[in-house]
Amino acid sequence: MDRQTFGGPIGRKQGVAFRVSDLRVMLEASRLLTYKAAAMKDAMDAGAGVSTKDFKQAAAIAKLYSTESAVTATRIATQIFGGYGFMEEYPVVRFYRDAKVLEIGEGTSEIQRMLIARGLGLPVE
Repeated sequence: MDRQTFGGPIGRKQGVAFRVSDLRVMLEASRLLTYKAAAMKDAMDAGAGVSTKDFKQAAAIAKLYSTESAVTATRIATQIFGGYGFMEEYPVVRFYRDAKVLEIGEGTSEIQRMLIARGLGLPVE
């Protein structure tokens, strides 16, 4: 889709370009956190000295950051698409719904925060 505003492509606007750049940073950070947790799991399974506690902490951090980044990314995409972002003909609507479910499935963001806090030694109830 080539959205135009004020006679030019929307991506030419600095505000939009910066937001899309931020989305790329969130994607890369999410990917690296996920790879780190996966590598820790592999190392743990191979008996390479990674503790279950450390792996679970890394997995909770990866899930929390990645799922919240996905929701943020799709919310921003909806804003960038404007009215098209709410039309069923465009995939942005479905992407937002799918991303929102990620925050709920396999442990909500609040549960992930609680696991991370407990991993830091905080007596969270």
